[in-house]
Amino acid sequence: MTYPFSSFLADVLVKFAAVPAGLDLVNAEGVLWRAARGRFLLEVPEVARYLVESGSSVTIEPVAGGDEEAIFRFLRMTPTAALLFQRGMLALHAAAVSNGAGAVLLAGDSGAGKSSLAAALALRGWSLLADDLAAVGLDPAGEPVVRPTFPDLALWPDSLNKLAIDAAGLPRLDANRLSLSVPQCFSEDSLPLRAVYFLSVHNKEDIRRGEPGGAERFRAMGKLLYNSRIADALLDKGAHLRIAASIAQGCRISQLTRPRGTWCMEELADILDQEQP
Repeated sequence: MTYPFSSFLADVLVKFAAVPAGLDLVNAEGVLWRAARGRFLLEVPEVARYLVESGSSVTIEPVAGGDEEAIFRFLRMTPTAALLFQRGMLALHAAAVSNGAGAVLLAGDSGAGKSSLAAALALRGWSLLADDLAAVGLDPAGEPVVRPTFPDLALWPDSLNKLAIDAAGLPRLDANRLSLSVPQCFSEDSLPLRAVYFLSVHNKEDIRRGEPGGAERFRAMGKLLYNSRIADALLDKGAHLRIAASIAQGCRISQLTRPRGTWCMEELADILDQEQP
């Protein structure tokens, strides 16, 4: 079968078959994963075991009686990140949107508002390229480009309510969030990366904007990696440096800090509308 919902990974073979419990010649490992040259093994308890190989195939062995929706939901997370790393691309913990002039990454810790801001922008006519996992590589000219991944947003019920989106019938993503599929807003095109916004919160009453300078721009790229330990195990260091340097040197990088506990998505969307051509 083809990779679900990600056209630029259409050449990846996804199959259901037995997956080994371990790997030979392991060079890095975590609690639920192991990495070896060209191979990555992940075990998600009560869901499935995933084997990602050479950036070209994913083998899935479901747990007996496992939920099919959960199997594909987890496939879109760490296994996809591992696949991208094996292909020499960056898998970034960020949402990606576009107003037609290029792609913009929305980064930040969980709860910073990435998905809510992406949804607010989509309601204004922006396109969605990714929510939680953005894929970034280089075009033939060495410029950073964002590849589309999945047409879904993970949103808290309170965010859906404030965005006036009916939550009735939406599938539950986890204990706190619902999954909103927006194929009508999804872009199938790979787009040049124009800007990165790091979202955060503070205890002040206003939205504050800043721009990191010098080496901090480059270090900021390391904070974006979907899982830095897995990236270290799978991603070619040269590829990482080339892509990170291209982003740091050629893209607008901004920090947007909003009041804690205050709904500011419309104001943040106004800022992006004004700053992006």
